[in-house]
Amino acid sequence: MARATLSAPRIGRSAALRPGLLVGSLGLGAAFVAVTTAANANVPPGQAGLAAALLNASQQLGGALGLAIFSAVATSRTSGLLADRTPVREAMTSGFSRALLACALFLAAAAVVALRAANTRGEASEVELGTEREPAPVS
Repeated sequence: MARATLSAPRIGRSAALRPGLLVGSLGLGAAFVAVTTAANANVPPGQAGLAAALLNASQQLGGALGLAIFSAVATSRTSGLLADRTPVREAMTSGFSRALLACALFLAAAAVVALRAANTRGEASEVELGTEREPAPVS
């Protein structure tokens, strides 16, 4: 994408960005399928709706908060540099770089949490051990 923006004056912006956006959309499509499958794996049938709703709410909230937070980071850096009379191109690049660094740090922290929270060590859950309570009869 960075290379595309450098060549944009010669071939036009949409033509320059199209290959990167195509590759990105294919990668995101595969990632969302994998995340949905992993999040719903080993969920008891009675809780599948709850798991799907929680996943959907998490994705929506994460997207909204992520955009707000990282846009604020980029804007803060860019505005500070523009106030110091830094050229616009350098200020924008620095602002985006700061926001992408914040994204990378947040992603690393989220990966640590996900690795520690996931039950991927083969430990039996309560459902597998048979300790789940039977539902009360409805009269």
